[in-house]
Amino acid sequence: MKKLIASVAATAMLAGGLAVLAAAAPASADVAAPAASATCQALTVDLTGYEAKPAVGEPQVEVANPDYVPAVDAVAEVSHTDYEYKTLARLFPVKWTYRTAHKNSGATALYDWKIWVATGKTAKHVEVPGVAAKPAVGTPTVWEANPAYVAADETPNTVTVTVNGSVVATEAFGASFADTFAFADKAVRNTWSVVTTAWNGEPTTLEGVSTACITPVAPTWIDECGPADNGHWALPAVVGYTYKVTDHSTLNGKVGVVATATDGYVFNDGVRKQWTAVQNNDRCDQTVPTVVFSNQTCTPPAGYGLGTITPASLGITNPDGVKVLVKRKSDGAAITDLSNLAPGHYDVIATVKNEGADAFTTVPAGWTVFAKDGFTFKVAKGFDVVAAAPCDNPAPVATVAAPTKVEQCGTEHDGVIYGASTGGTWKIASRVVDALGHEGTTRHRVVFTPTDGHVLPAALPGDGFVVDGKAVWLVYTDNGSCEAGLVA
Repeated sequence: MKKLIASVAATAMLAGGLAVLAAAAPASADVAAPAASATCQALTVDLTGYEAKPAVGEPQVEVANPDYVPAVDAVAEVSHTDYEYKTLARLFPVKWTYRTAHKNSGATALYDWKIWVATGKTAKHVEVPGVAAKPAVGTPTVWEANPAYVAADETPNTVTVTVNGSVVATEAFGASFADTFAFADKAVRNTWSVVTTAWNGEPTTLEGVSTACITPVAPTWIDECGPADNGHWALPAVVGYTYKVTDHSTLNGKVGVVATATDGYVFNDGVRKQWTAVQNNDRCDQTVPTVVFSNQTCTPPAGYGLGTITPASLGITNPDGVKVLVKRKSDGAAITDLSNLAPGHYDVIATVKNEGADAFTTVPAGWTVFAKDGFTFKVAKGFDVVAAAPCDNPAPVATVAAPTKVEQCGTEHDGVIYGASTGGTWKIASRVVDALGHEGTTRHRVVFTPTDGHVLPAALPGDGFVVDGKAVWLVYTDNGSCEAGLVA
C-alpha cells in the first residue's frame, strides 16, 4: 500500500527533490533451539520459533514532479477612455493639431493656453491587459520506486542436512521447518548433522550418530558324534552385539546362548535373540564300504578266433574309520589281490575301528549285520566267482581242389588249370624253366590264399603244402618240341 513517507519517516524538502530517511531494521528475535533426532530408520528435523524477514522502508517515495506546471490565476484588465480634442494649428491652409485626453473635459477645454475642441471621438486605453486563468498541468509530486527499499523475505532462514558426509537437503524456510530423512542403510550407524542459519541470528549445528537396527546371526551348534558330551556353539564374529553362552550340559545337557546389543545398536522387532541346544550321545555313523563286483567274463573276438577272458575282481572304496577284510571261503585265506579272483566264494567283511564310539547306522540291502549292545559294529557280504563260458568263434574252412596242368607238345599252349575252390584266391607266383632236377620242364608255383577270415583245411589235396598260411602246389609241364614225334 502506498503511504506518505511522512507516515514512516521524516520527510525534508530539498532543492533537488525529496530525501527519504528509512526506518531501522528490527532487533534480532528470540529463536527457539532447533531440534533433531535420529532412530535407525530416519533422521527427524523440527525447527520452530523462527520468523520471516520484514521489509525495510516503503516500496515507493514521493518526489517533486519535474514535469509539473503550476496553475496561473486570472488578471483583470485595467483601462480607461481617452477623448480626442483638436486645436487649430494654422488658418491657411487649415491644419488641426490633435491630442488625447484621459478624461472628458467637455466640448472645449483650455490646455496649454490653447482652446481644444472635442471631436467626439473616444478610444479605450488599456493600462494592464487582462489575462485568463490557466489550470495546473500534472501534480506537484509523483511516486517512484524507493531504491533503498528491501522487500520482506518469507523464507530467509536456511537449513542444511548432511548424512554420512553427503548433503541430502539444503532448503530455505520461514517460521518453521519439519522433515524426515530416511537412512539408506538402517543396519549401520549413520553420522548426521543439521546446520541452521537464521537471518537474524548465528548459525547453529546439531550433529550425532544414529542407532543401527540389526538382526543377530544365529550361532551354529556343533555336536560331534560319539558318547561324550562335547557339543558347543560356534559364535560368528559380529558387530553391534555380543553373545553370552550358558552351559548346563552337566545338569540337563542343554547349552544356551543369548545375543545382547551394544551401545548404539538395537535389534529389529521380533527377531530371535536366544538359542538353546541339547547334547546328544549318538554314535558316529560309519559308512558301509562301497563294493563293485565284476564276475569273470568272456569277450568274443571281433572276427574269428578265441574270446578274451576278463578275470573276476572286487573294487572296494573303504571309508576312514572302517577296516575291510576279504576272505576266500574254501580255505579261509585272506585275499589281498582283488583284481584276479579265481572261481569260488568270497566274503567281504567290514568292521568299525572304534567299536566304543562308532557304528554302522545305515546298512544297505544284501549285507549281513553283526551287532553288539544294540549297535552294528560289523557287516559282511558274499560274492560268488563263476568261470565264464568260452566265447571262441572258429574261422570258416576254405574248400580247395589241387590244380591240374595243360600239356601239349611245345610250350606255347602249356598251362595250369586252378582247382575248384571257395574262400580264397589263386595265382601263379612264379615260373621256372629247367629247375634243378627237373630239366626240360617248366615249374609253375601255384598259390591259393584264403580270404574273408577263411582258413585252409587240415589236409590239402594232391601234393599241396602250406607256406605262411597259404596253400602251394608245384606243377611241371614238359618243354619238348612237337617235331620230336614226327616219323621220316
